[in-house]
Amino acid sequence: MPFAYSESAHIVRGALGAVIRQRREAAHRTLTEVAAEAGLSPAHLSEVERGRKEVSTERLLAVAHALGIRPADLYAELARLLGADSDRPSWPEDPPAKLRLATASLPLEALRSVADFSAYMAMSNPPPKARPRIGFDTRR
Repeated sequence: MPFAYSESAHIVRGALGAVIRQRREAAHRTLTEVAAEAGLSPAHLSEVERGRKEVSTERLLAVAHALGIRPADLYAELARLLGADSDRPSWPEDPPAKLRLATASLPLEALRSVADFSAYMAMSNPPPKARPRIGFDTRR
């Protein structure tokens, strides 16, 4: 069986954290609310959402219950994000969700480097100016 593109534990943790965060934000719930209902500290849930900490099955079930969703839905979304039944990973269509998923597991220094590079590219490569049209007026 060929491996998926996301076969590292680091990527799987980041994707699972992004799924949890996306579901929590879609439910308009705060980190503190969900953590309290799930019996976790907000700091621990935050680390899980950022892909920095492992989450046990028991705690994942508690988070799913606190969000009012089935654990199977979390796993199905995780499988979709990791590219199940496809030749390449599947990404959400929503650009902000795509960005959250792509950056969920990056350390702060890496995020700063990406932001600095993006700002540099934006300043050094401004969009081209519209050129005036040169030609003959064929209207009479």
